[in-house]
Amino acid sequence: MIRYTQEEKSFLIEYIPGRIASEVVEEFIKKFGKTISVSQIRSFRKNNKINCGRDTRFKKGSVPANKGKRLSPEVYKKLSKTMFKKGHSPQNYRPVGSERVNVDGYIEIKIADPSKWDLKHRVVWEESNGKIPAGMNLIFKDNNPLNIKLDNLMLVTRAENIVINHAGANVYKGIEKEVAVNAIRLKKLIKEKILNNKKKRGIE
Repeated sequence: MIRYTQEEKSFLIEYIPGRIASEVVEEFIKKFGKTISVSQIRSFRKNNKINCGRDTRFKKGSVPANKGKRLSPEVYKKLSKTMFKKGHSPQNYRPVGSERVNVDGYIEIKIADPSKWDLKHRVVWEESNGKIPAGMNLIFKDNNPLNIKLDNLMLVTRAENIVINHAGANVYKGIEKEVAVNAIRLKKLIKEKILNNKKKRGIE
């Protein structure tokens, strides 16, 4: 580990901004006659939180230095094996219709290029019933998100889904879940009817 004198530290802090590490190394050796490496300069810059001040990002409107220039035969031969060839697909390309399981455990299906995916149970439902209305959720009767058969899917409102989860009905399966959902809907309907009757009596 190199130890810097106060003079060397002051020099580096002042000289580093706006310059690449190799340039700093060259000037440091010339000024102090002490051998130092590029990695040591980078470490000093990092440890002292010095911003090099150079923006190496390609800026919009900038023209690449090699624009319009042909590669030499030697360079082309070296790079040709890894070049992307017109008409070829990337190694990680997935064709339309491909499936995957996302981090939440739901099956996704690729519906369009270049990378448009949708939840498969939604696709299955919409193929038979049309577009899912806004504010509606699809749930699985057996609580298994991998079972995307049409008869295992049930359309509920978001409000109903919240009540289902809050009431613990999400643990029910099959016919029990259907009964639980219908009970929630019936309870809501009864409450609405009672409220409407009260309003009518109030008006009368």
